[in-house]
Formats: sequence, C-alpha cells, structure tokens
Amino acid sequence: MTEGTPNPEPNPGAGGEPKPAEGKTFTPEQQAEVNRIVQERVQRVEAKYADYPDLKAKADGAKTLEDRLGTLESELSTTRSEAARTRVAAKFGISTEKGAKGEPSDAELLLTGSDEEAMTKQAERVAGRIADQKKNGNVARKEGGTTTTPDKDKDMREFTRSLFASAQTE
Repeated sequence: MTEGTPNPEPNPGAGGEPKPAEGKTFTPEQQAEVNRIVQERVQRVEAKYADYPDLKAKADGAKTLEDRLGTLESELSTTRSEAARTRVAAKFGISTEKGAKGEPSDAELLLTGSDEEAMTKQAERVAGRIADQKKNGNVARKEGGTTTTPDKDKDMREFTRSLFASAQTE
C-alpha cells in the first residue's frame, strides 16, 4: 500500500517553501507491523473502558440511593415537626382534630413555626389571648344599650303637636 504524506522539510533551493514528498510504499511486512501496533492500541483503549457499563450501573444505583436518602430526610424532618407540633398543642390545650369537612386543625393553623421553640412561643401567645377572652367573657360593649342624647328639636315637636291637636278639636 502507498501512503502520501507531505514533507514538512523546506526546500533550500526554493526560498524556504516546503516541497511535497513523494508517496511512501509499505511492504506487506511493514503493513502487518503497523496493523499489529494499531490493534494493540485499540485493545488497550477497549481494556481501559471495559468496566464502563459496571461503573455506569453503580453510578445509577448511587443516584437512586441519594434520591431515596433525600426523600427519607424530608420525611424525617416532617415527622419531627409534626411530633413537636403535637407536643406543644397538648401542653397548651390546642386542638389537633381536623374539622368536620376536612379543614385543618387548630394546631396546624396556629402552630406554624419551624422548630419547637417557635411553636411554643406561638402557643403561649394563643393561650394568653384565650385566657383574656375567658376572663372578659364575650362582650360587645355597646350592643343592646340605649343612648340618650339631648333632644334638640323638643320645642318644635311640642309646637307641631299642639298645632295638630288644635286642628283636630275644631
């Protein structure tokens, strides 16, 4: 086989420009040697990446485990938060029962802190307001009362009554 490669050597007589080389001819022995060298190189590369499918499967398995770990950590955080909410609600007498139509419980609505300390402060405030309400009772301060204001038009009313009263007697 022949292979033509340009000769990078400059031609000294032509002002330094490279001159194209004539094609080389390989003997069958030389070609077999080149083929053997290339085949060895290909085998080394294939051997280098032979465990790629196994590594890919392990990486996929690790990703699945990481996803599962993230899910479990999230569930643990939620469970701890719910347990703290239940403890605080029980301590301060806040209802944890859902409403008749599936509405959230008082604890879910009122205790929204991210940790037990924040929920305790919220519960203390709610308990304080409930205590104030029980102490004062349900009072609507001006409901049901009458107000007496001075009658500015009293003289005009008396005049009108007397006028119509005299008209009826005649």
